[in-house]
Amino acid sequence: MTMYDGDRHPRDRFSLTVDGSAQPGGGTAAEQSDLPPPPQNVSIQVGEGQLTITWQPVPDALFYNIYYKTSRGVTKEGKEFNQFQYDAVGAERFKTKIGVTKENGTLVDTAAPPYLHTDLANGLCYHYVITAVTKNGESPESEEAMAIPSPYVPVMHFGTEGYDDGEFKSPTGIALDREGNIYVADTDSHTIQKFDKDGKFLARIGDEAGEAEGQFYYPRGLACTSQGDVIVVDANNHRIQKFDKDGQFLTVWGKFGFAWKGASQGIFDNPWGVAVDKDDNIYIADTLNNRIQKFTAEGEPILMWGKEGAFEGAFFYCRGVAVDFVGNVYVTDEINNRVQKFDSRGNFLAKWGKEGNGPGQFNGPWGIAVDALGNVYVVDTNNHRIQKFTSNGAFICSWGNRGNTRGQLNFPYGIAVDREGFVYVVDSGNARVVKFTPVEGAQAKPTTEKAKGELAAPAELTAKAGDTEVTLSWMDVPGAVSYNLYYHTEPHVTTQTGTCVEGVSFPYTHSGLANGTTYHFILTAVGSEGVESAASPEVEATPMMIDMAAPQNPYMIINHGAFMTNLPDVVLTISAHDVDSGVTGYFISESPAAPTATTPGWVDVEPIGKFGATVPYTLSPGDGKKTVYVWFKDGGGNISAPATNSLLLNTSGYVCVNVWGKAGSGAHLLHGGEFGTPSFGLACDQSGNIYVVDTGNCRVQKFDNAGNFVHLWGMFGTAPSNFQNPTCVAVDDKGVAYIADTGNHRIQRFDAKMGSYLSKWGRQGGGEGQFNAPWGIAVDNTRGYIYVVDSANFRIQKFDRSGEFVMAWGSFGNADGQFYFARGIAVDENDGTVYVIDMGNHRVQKFDTSTNFLPQLLGKWGTKGQEPGQLWNPWGVACDRDGFVYITDTGNHRIQKFDRDGNFETQWGGFGGARGQLNFPYGIAVDRRGSIFVLDSSNFRVQQFMMADEGELQLREQAEVAESESSALEEKKAIQQDSPGTHLWSTPK
Repeated sequence: MTMYDGDRHPRDRFSLTVDGSAQPGGGTAAEQSDLPPPPQNVSIQVGEGQLTITWQPVPDALFYNIYYKTSRGVTKEGKEFNQFQYDAVGAERFKTKIGVTKENGTLVDTAAPPYLHTDLANGLCYHYVITAVTKNGESPESEEAMAIPSPYVPVMHFGTEGYDDGEFKSPTGIALDREGNIYVADTDSHTIQKFDKDGKFLARIGDEAGEAEGQFYYPRGLACTSQGDVIVVDANNHRIQKFDKDGQFLTVWGKFGFAWKGASQGIFDNPWGVAVDKDDNIYIADTLNNRIQKFTAEGEPILMWGKEGAFEGAFFYCRGVAVDFVGNVYVTDEINNRVQKFDSRGNFLAKWGKEGNGPGQFNGPWGIAVDALGNVYVVDTNNHRIQKFTSNGAFICSWGNRGNTRGQLNFPYGIAVDREGFVYVVDSGNARVVKFTPVEGAQAKPTTEKAKGELAAPAELTAKAGDTEVTLSWMDVPGAVSYNLYYHTEPHVTTQTGTCVEGVSFPYTHSGLANGTTYHFILTAVGSEGVESAASPEVEATPMMIDMAAPQNPYMIINHGAFMTNLPDVVLTISAHDVDSGVTGYFISESPAAPTATTPGWVDVEPIGKFGATVPYTLSPGDGKKTVYVWFKDGGGNISAPATNSLLLNTSGYVCVNVWGKAGSGAHLLHGGEFGTPSFGLACDQSGNIYVVDTGNCRVQKFDNAGNFVHLWGMFGTAPSNFQNPTCVAVDDKGVAYIADTGNHRIQRFDAKMGSYLSKWGRQGGGEGQFNAPWGIAVDNTRGYIYVVDSANFRIQKFDRSGEFVMAWGSFGNADGQFYFARGIAVDENDGTVYVIDMGNHRVQKFDTSTNFLPQLLGKWGTKGQEPGQLWNPWGVACDRDGFVYITDTGNHRIQKFDRDGNFETQWGGFGGARGQLNFPYGIAVDRRGSIFVLDSSNFRVQQFMMADEGELQLREQAEVAESESSALEEKKAIQQDSPGTHLWSTPK
């Protein structure tokens, strides 16, 4: 019989002594040799929120005791450290046995097989041992067994780590064609592998890394068209390749470029995800450009949308993209830890998710897929699980935790859902693909039972109403070759009363319907011999004209989503829709009072159904938060709800007194002052000279304090004095420049005066004096130490000036003294305090390192956000002589100033290209006079700031000098016109 929690054995709960008398509890005094053997063949069947445990009965057993404990799978611990993988854990942690015993386990006594353990938590590991109780006592424990309650269970997996056919090296993307074949992007082997529906290897596209047609350089996303063609996102070649179902190359499009430089469609920066809609239009997640691009099946551009940011419609690393049966587009927004939903034109519809590990929360979502019914599946990568939602973001269920056994995942990335509802997950860290199916009862409506030789009825039919049409979709029925749709305007439609549309395919759009009328639908499956199944459950939908009155979806952002500006002149991006008479005008104000259709101030436009524009606007005088409202009206004078957004206007505090630099990559002295992208590092020496790490051009440039070019050194390479993606520079009081040669995992020393090479130290690794992507570097001139941010080893290393190792501290995490990709570092010369920019944790940590033992954390500040004192991917840090700390708040495109205790002082900047505005500021330095130099990377320039009073004096002096020089030039021209000069060119004879 089946036993449930709380059931009591037919005999009351008891234990037996050697003489057979009953005693309370579970102990025994029987001789060890008389004890029964432990139960064998313990197995567990997984259910949603429950587990069914079975075992082989033991002769003469009166009943059985179950002991269990729980675990969360493999978890990260701050004390663990590995130089090559930031959250790596040892192989011993990937285990299914945790040592459950009678002494430490929770007891469920007087059980009998099969035992149903209910009210369990999905995604938690349950570890069991079983004992048998006879009249002689209780047996030893059985072998430990583990299972994870889950709404989905694995039914197939294939793959192992390696380079051979059917083996994987860091796989990511996955796609399914209509025949059930499975395509996997085997990323680190730079190939695409094809398998049949049973996981049998069929073929491989690509051979070795390359840029020729049919070659790949880290392929990522995959999708299949309705014709079986395969779309491959060739990520590090920044392009899209298309192949037929036999792997023959068809076409390619795309090249590298940056969105913030005005890149048009077909320009990519490390694209990742791809999806195909029912019309074979292709959507690409242009990840590092933070936008979605839409193309025809042949690669012709249609549209694009998105910018960097956290507002609606913006992204911070869009990874996965999926399209549902009505054309809605779903995008995983990785760093913002959310999913965004758009219509097929890129208009924002909805969003859900935030950082965390609870239901509906994410920790780095990557892959995304939509099933035939419109349910959305999200790969919650760093939580090692899959989450399922409705099309509007309502949480349905989740499954998985970290591990390598049945039902566990280890850094999953890609996901796909077939037309029967099976879910395929690329379990990248375990080098395998896992196929999941819902457990019994997990789906809302189970498939109708079919008689022998007959097709099952379609389990579920879903309908979405539109304007004079209804789009229907359903899960495939195994064995069906086509489907018949029946509809009627009265409920309880049958195959006899309904109008039949034969041979419909998924998804089907039934058009020509009357708006306002409710239609009822059922669906039947048809087998190869023409036999029709029973009907699906009935659904209904009412077509209607959307937006019968005022314009809908009003939208507005200021300065492309910036938080702050130092100029009152801003740019508004506005849009709205009206499907009947069209949008005919807009009204902008800083007052929330709604205008009427006749209020003065409306800007009229030609009537258009989908209106969008970028318009200038001048904010009201005075610093502070500015809230702007925009209304739209249609041809009938109906007025929309307002779109609103806010911006901080900050015109005081600091002013920009000098700017220099432009985009370029010239490699000789005449091209000094040209910067590639990105450019990260900036430092100032004792004399006020400025050093810029021109990362994109793999060189260092030196300028005087006024921005005049002095000289440059460096080129791409691995030899001494060459660089590979250098990121930071520091200059000591002896005139030695220290460069963080990030890509070569070393520090190089140069004579700062002329750029002559002196020495180097470091190589890739995790030992003392070894590095894994060193980013920041700082000099303590007073005490003679060098500090290096060993970023991918999640630690700080301290050296003497010659490069001799002194100490190190830090590990991966967000606890005190831990780091998540630290970047900038600075030393307060007054007391030797070290400030570290903990970029991934959006904070600053302050340390006392005077003892050369484990540093003492003196303080920390910062949380992710846009308010004063909050940070968003901060990068650079510098200290002035008075102990004030300056931070490049890169994600917010601003500079923030704090006192030495982390108290907010002021801020300036804001997104833009005007003087004083910033576009991804990285490096920062303060000279001995208190001038602040900022490497404004995406504007390809250095800006110098001073406090307003002093800065205004310098600007006035600059204006006077410029006026004087202009007068002198005009006077010289006048003299030259009056007096003949000596010609310095020859004339023909």
